[in-house]
Amino acid sequence: MIDPRGAVVGKRFAHVARVAGFCSAKGGVGKTLCTTLAGAALARQGKRIGILDLDLQGASAHIFLGVQPRLPREYHGILPLPVRENLWLMGAAVFAGNKAMPLRGPAVSDALLELLAVTQWGSLDYLLIDMPPGIGEELLDCARLLPRMEALVVSTPGAASISVVERLLGVLQEMHVPVPGIIANMVRDDAEPVRSLARRAGVTFAGEVPFEPGMEDAVGDPARLASTHSATALLHALRSVAFI
Repeated sequence: MIDPRGAVVGKRFAHVARVAGFCSAKGGVGKTLCTTLAGAALARQGKRIGILDLDLQGASAHIFLGVQPRLPREYHGILPLPVRENLWLMGAAVFAGNKAMPLRGPAVSDALLELLAVTQWGSLDYLLIDMPPGIGEELLDCARLLPRMEALVVSTPGAASISVVERLLGVLQEMHVPVPGIIANMVRDDAEPVRSLARRAGVTFAGEVPFEPGMEDAVGDPARLASTHSATALLHALRSVAFI
């Protein structure tokens, strides 16, 4: 039996100009930071931005944005939580709060499909998806259900991150998911390992986002996030690959 929710997803995204997932397949490289930095900075520039946190087990976008989980309003579906002017958030934490969600297999796909089908995004310039670590149901289902999705790949210069992200790029290419560019994140000295990875994979190197020691102080405050050096560097990287 065909799940009718799949047919609804396209309608929910009909007025979203561009859909992109910040992906890595490696935990700890700053996908959530990049997603929320980009969202806060673009919203400050007047763009209408939605952020969808698909890390069902470790959702944290609401923490970066200073959003207290609460039941959302309903209007022909579920309305994402307003963060600040031009910026909205949706994710499992909106419903679960700080409670754990021990899901596996089909339950993960079901939760993801429910979020995609019930959320009324309305008109957006960008929907930014915070993807969880790994190459699992969330990424595979989004590639199937959101054919317009692009992947902004995030990697640190460390050897472990490079190895895992290289495998991710191979999967994305096999699934024909467009990759505008790869971003070197939390760079302390040299981003050359990420540049080399981009060359080997035939992907554009978007740029680097420096490690910013005071970033923790900006967590929970979208205005401060948008004002960081990291946000400026990230927007520069996204412009370099014509994403914004």
